[in-house]
Amino acid sequence: MAFKEVSRVEVTEIIRQWQARRGVHEMSRSTGLSRNTIRKYILTAQNCGLTRDGPPPTESQLLTLVQLNRAGPREVVAPTDKVLEPWSEQIERWLKEEHLKLTRIQDLLAQKHCIVAYTCLRRYVSKRGWFGKSSRSTVRMPDTEPGQMAEVDFGRLGLIWDPESGRKRQAWGMHTVLGYSRHSFLWPLFSQQLTDVIEGLEATWAFFGGLPKYLILDNFPAAVVGADPLNPRLSRGFLEYAQHRGFIADPARPGHPKDKPKVENGINYVRERFFKGGHFNGLADMRDQARHWCLETAGQRLHGTTRRLPLVVFQEEEKSRLLPYDGEPYDVPDWHDAIVHQDHHIYYRYAIYSAPDSTCPPGTKLKVRGDSKLVQLYKQGELVKVHLRQPRGGRSTDPEDYPKELTPYTLRSPNYLRWRSAELGESVGAFADKLLSGPTPWAKLRQAYKLLRLGEKYTPARLNSACEKALSVDLIDVRRLESILAQALEQEAIPVTAAPAPPGRFARPGNVFAVSNHNGGNHRGDQS
Repeated sequence: MAFKEVSRVEVTEIIRQWQARRGVHEMSRSTGLSRNTIRKYILTAQNCGLTRDGPPPTESQLLTLVQLNRAGPREVVAPTDKVLEPWSEQIERWLKEEHLKLTRIQDLLAQKHCIVAYTCLRRYVSKRGWFGKSSRSTVRMPDTEPGQMAEVDFGRLGLIWDPESGRKRQAWGMHTVLGYSRHSFLWPLFSQQLTDVIEGLEATWAFFGGLPKYLILDNFPAAVVGADPLNPRLSRGFLEYAQHRGFIADPARPGHPKDKPKVENGINYVRERFFKGGHFNGLADMRDQARHWCLETAGQRLHGTTRRLPLVVFQEEEKSRLLPYDGEPYDVPDWHDAIVHQDHHIYYRYAIYSAPDSTCPPGTKLKVRGDSKLVQLYKQGELVKVHLRQPRGGRSTDPEDYPKELTPYTLRSPNYLRWRSAELGESVGAFADKLLSGPTPWAKLRQAYKLLRLGEKYTPARLNSACEKALSVDLIDVRRLESILAQALEQEAIPVTAAPAPPGRFARPGNVFAVSNHNGGNHRGDQS
């Protein structure tokens, strides 16, 4: 059987939800991890000194929890009937007298060190006929507390004109409804990628002025990895965003509209009352109109269920109960798997970054987290290296990442090229020294070899003069140096301090127009 590795982000989510006083069953449904796995991490967290009312885990405590990701033999569990037989009377009393759910009974048995799977417990109860008659009648659930929960759903609105692409595009609506006040916000968008969804949620929190504690969301691919009705699993990027903002994401079951009843019919209402018959000049104009519509129309209507005005209830009772929103833009991260290559670098987003050989020798598998500013390398949940984000084709190399015994070999080629360049002339040697200076001279080896080829093509004397001219203006660029040689500009003097001449009638100097006469004199072609 394959071993399932729990990532660092998932371990952090387990502890965060445990300290938010969520039950094991709720945590299992939210994270997609088994209840036994969650209990294992909670027990280890308590042994590390963590408490439900205490602060978040430190880096050392989190690293201890991450180290549990190791495969090993599983404990042999006794048959279910034999394990549950001593608790038979207690289970029957919980079901018939206290009317507890099987999930709650499973948790109570686990507290008494009787750990069984939910399906085994259900089979045990079903054999003895302890289930009551099922009822399909609808029972209205009590409303949640103010600021406790919000529901979000996506729906197709229709085609609108997009000025940027010059064509009509399909517009979608991300509709968010607060569970208590029924105040809502609509964010139109063209796609449901992670960056688009997070941008919409950021606009939602800015509109409400805060965040709910729980967010019930649809099973869109950017947030949920596979629509599993029993064990939904959030994507790493969305889970990290939920941790950053402080809410707990709870995906609804696919095909179960009753899991988010307050927002389920909201898209139809939006399509009929806002989109149809409207005129929108692009997505930005549509978003601006949607904001005003949420405040002036949807927020001021008499809600059919609560018989109250959603905007009034929100401002008077719910707004102050939301989690605070700081308004700082969220930098959406990007996670990738990478392998350290033989040159002690990894490849990420068309750029390369060095990895420390002491902890990450060639062949090591790493998790790479990148945002707009930094690229972070993780090994089994432990941060091992941080680089500044490089553009496409860029390179970030720390000389300390190379093995100590290889340092003379990495510097051998640059030293050889300095010696070869100095043979072509004093200025060529000085140019090569500046070109290959810095902590990573091997990154300029190709330019240094091109410098040597210029000496073969244009003669060492001309190359030396061109290097002298380039050094006088601190121009350390082989491509520009080649342009100087190609245009034969190495012999011209550079007026460094002279004032620029006033613009003349022609762009070229006057001596270009001089022509020689038959008597050996020069004239400008006029008859004066």
